[in-house]
Amino acid sequence: MTLKAKLSIIFTTFFSISTLVALCSSALLMSSTVHAKDSDDYQEDQLMLQALKSSKVSLDSLLEKFQADFPSTVMEIELDDEDNILVYEIKGIDLKEGVRYKAKYALYSGEEIDRHSKSLRFMGFNKLDDNDQAALESLQQGVSIKNAIALSNPQEGSYIESIELEHKRGLTFYEIELLGPSGSTKILMDAKSGEVIPSLRR
Repeated sequence: MTLKAKLSIIFTTFFSISTLVALCSSALLMSSTVHAKDSDDYQEDQLMLQALKSSKVSLDSLLEKFQADFPSTVMEIELDDEDNILVYEIKGIDLKEGVRYKAKYALYSGEEIDRHSKSLRFMGFNKLDDNDQAALESLQQGVSIKNAIALSNPQEGSYIESIELEHKRGLTFYEIELLGPSGSTKILMDAKSGEVIPSLRR
């Protein structure tokens, strides 16, 4: 075997080992990064869960308060962090008057900390999204967001993290996220019947 051939084999072997070491290092780094992210998410979920447990108000009472101040169909509720304060943000639409409402309530006390309204009409035109329009129209014979929360049947120790009325592919449904001791769970619910839509994995 010539010197050139030997050098070629040595170089190829060295390059292969270096590549393998680099790939292993990258895989370990990615694994540790994902683990750290999962750990951070878990901690955030547990802190949020503890805040929900210690809250002095119920989501039902906040819904009643919102609808008393803003007569509308509630489209979305979301638990959010605002300036290190956990708040429930509630959004509703008055289809007849053409107004969108939004209000935020401190999770711990139920105190309203922000409110906003916006007209959905401009020069005689309706600015409401077509999917929102279809969802609102089909909901007239369907399940309210309050009833959807009850039908989602949160287990003891679980709470609503978010719920949103959606309209896709001709179907109006609620997308619901529940937060419990084991983390977040997402379910879909038919807004007309209240039936839970099975989640299919692809």
